[in-house]
Amino acid sequence: MKSILVGVATFLVMFAAAARAADDTDALIALDKQWGESAVKGDKTVSAKLLADKAVSVDESGVMGKQSALANMKPAPAGTRYEPTDYKVTFINPDTAIMTHGTKGADTHYSLHVWSRKGGTWQVIATSTTQAKSGK
Repeated sequence: MKSILVGVATFLVMFAAAARAADDTDALIALDKQWGESAVKGDKTVSAKLLADKAVSVDESGVMGKQSALANMKPAPAGTRYEPTDYKVTFINPDTAIMTHGTKGADTHYSLHVWSRKGGTWQVIATSTTQAKSGK
């Protein structure tokens, strides 16, 4: 009987963790959209909040930390829109998620972000962007 109770308790803990993670998928996607839209405007405020202090960023410019990534942010040409597509979010545990997505439009690319939650706040601890081939 004791082993059945332990099994049920384990299942309930795993179910609760999965439900909590599923609830955070929409929140992470909303944060990513906020981040992308602010980057198009060249508004560094949102990026400064969403990038962890020790974040690592990789793109065609190379490998950089948070301060370099912020310094490289420039507003996109007028009329540019952030158009993300095909979000996939995989939770490693309730406080760590890997997100991938693409974008369409003027700056077509693919992104991979590693999100970490500390003290109830989600931040990006690693991010990589790869430009899509022309015609994609």
